[in-house]
Amino acid sequence: MSAFEQALLVNAAVLATTLLADLGLKKVTRKRLIRPLIIAAAIVPIFVTTLFTTGIGLTIEVVGAAAGVLLGVVAASRLTITRQTPDGAMATIGGWDYAAIWIAVSAARTLFSYGASYWFTESLGRWFVQHGALPTQVNAIVTDGLVLMAVAAVITRTVALRVRTRNAPATEPVISHPLGVPRGSR
Repeated sequence: MSAFEQALLVNAAVLATTLLADLGLKKVTRKRLIRPLIIAAAIVPIFVTTLFTTGIGLTIEVVGAAAGVLLGVVAASRLTITRQTPDGAMATIGGWDYAAIWIAVSAARTLFSYGASYWFTESLGRWFVQHGALPTQVNAIVTDGLVLMAVAAVITRTVALRVRTRNAPATEPVISHPLGVPRGSR
């Protein structure tokens, strides 16, 4: 499987798992929180063949993971926390803005992977070699950075969702948007 095909598979799995778990009114259950973590845990050993501990490989991995954490925080902030379920259980509402974030980032990762495989392979390879990577490491470094970004985003989204719902007051029927702006008033 080519590096691009691997990236496409990872992006599709993360996007589908996240959107299925979060779009619309969804109760916050243990299963809902754990399922994306299982997908993330399965992705890493399949697609990350070499974790780099030094040099440009480590730098790309850290930058990818940090970008994923930022994405996870931003995406989770777009979920409205509510108790508007028939049984009053904690739930979230994920709308078009939430979906747009995940779709845009998945599309950008896919486009970058395609470009790295077909459009700017040589220049990207030269850049990595100039920064200390071996030519045989370039695909692994790019894959690691993109996979760690996707996995960090899913993990951060899950942790943020758990923290926000755990800290929500039990008596308040609806908790507005995290910035204090109810959905319908923008």
